[in-house]
Amino acid sequence: YRALCTNIDRSLSALWGKLAAEILMQNWDIALEELNRVKEIIDSKNFSSPMNQVQSRIWLMHWSLFIFFNHDNGRTQIIDLFNQDKYLNAIQTNAPHLLRYLATAFIVNKRRRPQFKEFIKVIHQEQYSHEDPITEFL
Repeated sequence: YRALCTNIDRSLSALWGKLAAEILMQNWDIALEELNRVKEIIDSKNFSSPMNQVQSRIWLMHWSLFIFFNHDNGRTQIIDLFNQDKYLNAIQTNAPHLLRYLATAFIVNKRRRPQFKEFIKVIHQEQYSHEDPITEFL
């Protein structure tokens, strides 16, 4: 369907469905590929409003948690995705609760120390709007 579809919104909806199906079947490698396809479209598509694009990024990050915490390389890839400026801004604006998952990924991934220091600054900025045991630990 996606190959024949000319409507970008319907094609994106089909891609979200494929992502959900791969997550439910626990095909983590294929789900990661689908996640990257959805990400590319979200980052390149002209949305009707910037808020719709931010909301799509937030949904993508929520769905990505299933993949990143089950995929072999997931804890590294969650840092790569969530630390991108566009995605970090979306977290700070509308979904500060996602900071706990990024914090957990940093805790278990010792190779990301330079990025960790920058992340600590973000946590300090967001203390007024969101607190939980994991972010307070840092």
